[in-house]
Amino acid sequence: MAIELHETTVAICREHFSSMTFDDPDLQGQILEVFAQQIEEFRRGVLEQRDPEAVARLLHRFKGSVRGVGAFALGDALERAEHEIGSGQEAVLADVETCLEAVSLDLLALQKS
Repeated sequence: MAIELHETTVAICREHFSSMTFDDPDLQGQILEVFAQQIEEFRRGVLEQRDPEAVARLLHRFKGSVRGVGAFALGDALERAEHEIGSGQEAVLADVETCLEAVSLDLLALQKS
């Protein structure tokens, strides 16, 4: 079902996010605020890390948060990058960054609504 949702919705699936937050606007605002901070921490962490295993842990940890808010395409991109590192390849983070930009724009729109 997640595959269908991220193919037909914006970067953050509103339906998933609403169901995970029980349609509670206060809870949604708090989660979006924390998620915005996690995005910035993730970006800094990826830039600072040189150890592939540390990058893989960062990708894995962020993937859980991303999927929790309904950013399924970004979660898939993180998973692909994580597998690349796990198989000894250098992770291609271009897809991650593209999806992250879309999620960031969607996050701004959600925070304004």
